[in-house]
Amino acid sequence: MPLQTLTNNRELSPGLPTGHLSPAPSPDEMLMQQRDVPNRLSPYKLGATRRSTPRKRLLLGDERIPLTPEKIDFGDISTPQKFKITSPIKSTPPIKRCRMERTFDAEYKGPIDSALKGLSPTQLIHMIKNITYKHPEVEHEIRKSMPLPDITPLEDKLSYLKSNIFKSLPSSRLTSKTDSPAYSRVSTHIAAFKKALVEQGKVLVESQQWEAVLQYVFMAWNYVKATPVWDNQPHNAQRRQCFKALTNFCFTALKKGSLAKDLMADIYEKLQSMSLATCDIIDN
Repeated sequence: MPLQTLTNNRELSPGLPTGHLSPAPSPDEMLMQQRDVPNRLSPYKLGATRRSTPRKRLLLGDERIPLTPEKIDFGDISTPQKFKITSPIKSTPPIKRCRMERTFDAEYKGPIDSALKGLSPTQLIHMIKNITYKHPEVEHEIRKSMPLPDITPLEDKLSYLKSNIFKSLPSSRLTSKTDSPAYSRVSTHIAAFKKALVEQGKVLVESQQWEAVLQYVFMAWNYVKATPVWDNQPHNAQRRQCFKALTNFCFTALKKGSLAKDLMADIYEKLQSMSLATCDIIDN
């Protein structure tokens, strides 16, 4: 039988799989095939970022982006050298112009008494001094027509502060109103009363209106006398200080005021009787 050329093994043995017809690979070939096939279970490694990228050059350059919030100028960033950073702290805000830039130089046309009500005591003093400097003859008229200071507003303030003291006292009949707990409730009002009394007296003394000073002393003395007397003697210190301040005001008025001798004697005698009635002896 003549030999036939084998062209297709599949035709001669159709029942066999293809793997059985191919020769078995050697161990070296199998090892090489395993090295070429990547492991599907392991994740793909990302490529490392080159140091020569624009982002790296920007971060590693001389100009670094600060961590604090700042304004960045993106006008021209074609090259890292033109990347500009402007800080809002260094920049100065625009100056706002005031709408009321002009002053009113026109003369006041309204009632003079209405205009004087809006002036402070310092403004009134300055205005009168300027008028008397320009017109010396007016000063004599002002001195003749100048009234005594009105102490009614001063008395109203002392009355209001004294009422605050009594309003803060305990309202229960079973509770003492002169013990230490009661004093702790009204101590701030007592301090406010003393402060107002002393400051008002100093203003009158500085004005050198000695008759008004004496009127104020006799008026304020009764208000201090009406304040509570506390069981604990150290709590009465501010009350005694008020009496001493009024006494000093009175002695200053008697010393510097041009009063008649008989009037001075009457005032001094009255002051001594008032001090004895309140158990505050005045040393001669």
